[in-house]
Amino acid sequence: MSGSRKIGLETVLPREAVPETLARLTAEAPQGRLVLGEGSLPLDDWTEVKVSVKALGASCLVAVRVKQAGPSTVSEGQATKAERGAVRYKDLKKRMKQTFKHIGLALAAGQVPDVGVLADFIADSRRMTTYPGKGDALYPAYNAAVDRLEAAAASGDLAAMTETVAALGRMKKECHSRHA
Repeated sequence: MSGSRKIGLETVLPREAVPETLARLTAEAPQGRLVLGEGSLPLDDWTEVKVSVKALGASCLVAVRVKQAGPSTVSEGQATKAERGAVRYKDLKKRMKQTFKHIGLALAAGQVPDVGVLADFIADSRRMTTYPGKGDALYPAYNAAVDRLEAAAASGDLAAMTETVAALGRMKKECHSRHA
């Protein structure tokens, strides 16, 4: 359909939070919006709505996409999240390189990494392991390490975060030596 626009939101959350999140998703639909975490998507002139939940070990990626027939009323921040829905592998890897660097620098300085940067890295890590042919055999171990990083960050355990980031760095080198 010409003039249509796809917008979306996604979040990574613990498996046990998925049922409540799905219940809240449509709670404001009568007012014309879907709510996911802190974001919302307008249901103006919608032609298609897709909700997906992908299990990622102890976490899940919940994504909501709305296809609209007319011009969008989405805020700039929401559009940025929607655009990240269809990321080229090369662009994803560049973004991950930057966030991983920031995380490593913070940990090296003895500081807890920025929560947003950490969340972006974890979400991008989950997305990266959905690309076939880029190191599939290594994905389970990588996802397990990302689960450990997420748990360490949630508990504020600086030592565990530092150890896990070092392990992720070693995994990255191994994978890139085989698949780069």
